[in-house]
Amino acid sequence: MRIAAILALLPLPVIADTFVVQAPPVAATVYAQGALVSRNASLQLPVGQHTLELRDMDPSLSLDAMNIRLNGATITSRSWTARPDGPYRAPRTPEWMAAKAVLDTSTEALALLDDKITLALASAQAAQDQIDFLNGLTVPEDTATDVDMLRAIGQLIASDGTAARAAMRGAEVEVRKLQRERPDLEFAVAQAQAALDAVTPTNNAPATLALNVSVPQPVEATLDLSYITGGVSWAPTYAFDLVDETSLSIVRSAVISQFTNEDWTDIQLTLSTLEPFAQSEPSQLRPQLRRIEDPVTQKRELLRIQSDSPRAVAEPVIESPVMVQEAAATANFEGIGVAYTLPAPVTIRAQSEEFEIALDTLSMDATLSARAIPLFDDTAFRLASVTNTSTEILLPGRALLFVDGQLVGNTQVRVLPPNADADIFFGRIDGLRLTRTVLDRNEGDRGIITRSNEETEEVQIEVENLTNRSWDVTVRDVVPFSEQEDLVIDWSASPAPDIDAVDDQRGILEWQLSVPAGVTQSISINTKLTWPEGKVLR
Repeated sequence: MRIAAILALLPLPVIADTFVVQAPPVAATVYAQGALVSRNASLQLPVGQHTLELRDMDPSLSLDAMNIRLNGATITSRSWTARPDGPYRAPRTPEWMAAKAVLDTSTEALALLDDKITLALASAQAAQDQIDFLNGLTVPEDTATDVDMLRAIGQLIASDGTAARAAMRGAEVEVRKLQRERPDLEFAVAQAQAALDAVTPTNNAPATLALNVSVPQPVEATLDLSYITGGVSWAPTYAFDLVDETSLSIVRSAVISQFTNEDWTDIQLTLSTLEPFAQSEPSQLRPQLRRIEDPVTQKRELLRIQSDSPRAVAEPVIESPVMVQEAAATANFEGIGVAYTLPAPVTIRAQSEEFEIALDTLSMDATLSARAIPLFDDTAFRLASVTNTSTEILLPGRALLFVDGQLVGNTQVRVLPPNADADIFFGRIDGLRLTRTVLDRNEGDRGIITRSNEETEEVQIEVENLTNRSWDVTVRDVVPFSEQEDLVIDWSASPAPDIDAVDDQRGILEWQLSVPAGVTQSISINTKLTWPEGKVLR
């Protein structure tokens, strides 16, 4: 008793063990470049010093970029093994178990059918063997004159042969019937295998993350792990459909590229417009040292450089100081960024080149018109003017263009904040024909560089409406402008343009026409340039 009491007072031995932890990715925030991935797990830990091993980690991850928290225990150290130290087994999730059960059932059904086909073929072969045996019977010579014996042998061959042939034909019919069922069962097996593959995480050379932990008392510990990973990106994509010429339907999607070495199975996915991997601090300015020199000194220096260089320098080139201007982010919206959290979990396999997720559909009112640039185009183009009346910002991305469900082209979408206006073109209008004719031109000495002191040009533009409806058409053309007093430019147009400096661009003219069906409208432009004798026009 005394020995037992003494032993009871001694400290218990410390248990040390290795626990393999299954902590698959459960959430990911994907940025324009890169992603923040989260994993978690719960496990029972006894008292002692233990090692927790996560054997399905991406070997390209950086250990110092991992944020690890273990509630209920203390992490004393962590280490990274780029190669697995044992066979890798994918987690047997409920989805995986259900898919595996379906595959087992389908495979068993196909095997049972093959067994039935094999038995039917065996019956047919047995009947054929019986027929071959009967056909091989011979009459002994000593009974050749025994009529009763011959009759008995003949009846045996007839009756048994008929039965054998009937059995063989029946077996062949059964085989054909069973074989007609086989393609459906083969397809069911293939479907079940594909479903199992879809929920089976692949083994992409997993690495092992080992955590040495200290547990002061038995606890159900919670492990939370997050890390930054590259090889992931997303971009918005759109389908713009101009419906009944009055409404613009915008179907938004996100295209995600996932080139990591880990599968994301049923994760909570968030798409963020933030760029944590971009420049996070302003650029550094450098002092600008300017100096002046005697022209003779500069010339001597230039001659020295010319003599040292294998290439001759035609004339001195004085470079201006380099100025770097950073582009400011334009997608901020009520905060430092926009985030889209998908309402349901998604699965994105490793090395997925493109994975598209549907987001939502927006609708905006549209005003339809046409834009015509006769200098370059022979038809006008369909133009939808819209205002973003939603509370959502449209991020830059590519868009397919439809008119009443018919694909007409594609374009690149610029950022469109709420309440902002945008003009979106939806392809050619072949029924709005454009012609631009130079009726008269006087250039003096014709060529790239003219040597006369006057140039005149008369241009006629025609917009012909061959459609069955009236169109509002904005026609744009260009006349030259000058910033020199000696170069005088006079121009006139009939009718006069509604705007003579589109978007504050001097010389860009715009006419806003209403062209009824079957009508042709004309615009004439006259320009005259004069400059002093002895000068050349460029």
